Amino acid sequence: MIGFIVNPVSGNGKGLKTWRLLETNLTAKGISYRVIFTEAARDAIRHTASFAVDSTITTIVAVGGDGTVHECANGIYSAGSDKPLGYIPAGSGNDFARGFGIPSHPIDALNLIIEEHTILQADLIRYNDRIAINSVGIGFDGRIALVTNTAPYKRWLNRIKLGKVAYVISLIRVLATYQPCAVTLTVDGIEQHIKDVWLIAVANIPYYGGGMMICPQANPTNGMIEMCVVSGIGRFELLTVFPRVYKGTHTSHRAVKLLQASQIRVHSEHALDIHMDGETAGTTPVELEVIPAAVKIVVPTALL
Repeated sequence: MIGFIVNPVSGNGKGLKTWRLLETNLTAKGISYRVIFTEAARDAIRHTASFAVDSTITTIVAVGGDGTVHECANGIYSAGSDKPLGYIPAGSGNDFARGFGIPSHPIDALNLIIEEHTILQADLIRYNDRIAINSVGIGFDGRIALVTNTAPYKRWLNRIKLGKVAYVISLIRVLATYQPCAVTLTVDGIEQHIKDVWLIAVANIPYYGGGMMICPQANPTNGMIEMCVVSGIGRFELLTVFPRVYKGTHTSHRAVKLLQASQIRVHSEHALDIHMDGETAGTTPVELEVIPAAVKIVVPTALL
């Protein structure tokens, strides 16, 4: 039996519309399922954990955006379960779907789950008792996530299917006043001091922010996390370099440093905002570590 965790308000109501389409298809195919709808933040963690210990549920499927996947992955991890996680994209960014090759159309994604697929053992990024499955953003990126998640224009843009633009608007808003700062970064025990740091993006997959290839080489199965550190660059130049992130060509710029590690610590001269998979997660200092092959993901066979 498939257990569905549905966020009905994701994508400004796209989650509910997507579920109605899925429900019709599941009934027509005679597929056995159970569904739980989330009503508040962190509901998906609790409901997923209950599915994880239910012997009748074989696969857990998140229906929503990247925040819903984030909570479902946390639910599976907190329950110590090895049940596979499937995904039906119904959000505004859907970076998880891009990173794991999951079809964007709900019926195609459902067919992947109930028909031919493979199971990928994916790494996770841990921060205290919480995990990220896509990425962690520290600094400028964390502030943008905070602004975007509370901005009314995110809802408006979702209504006209331009949800990705919300991140760009927030970036321009934050850029006007954001102050970079000095950071002490400890990478697998090796300490380095970096001045004028704008952001540190820690990635498990290449994509974040609705399709930006922040760490093009990120691989969720190599037991390592990729980092993109942006420092020593002015506001105007940062704005001109920004479009290159959609193709991953920003990595050749002098202000961009790519690193790889199994564990990092970040201390900063003032508190920096943090996001995990686009969800706000406090401020620095922070210590992150990779958990290799920690969760099973339903992916296309062609991905391997």
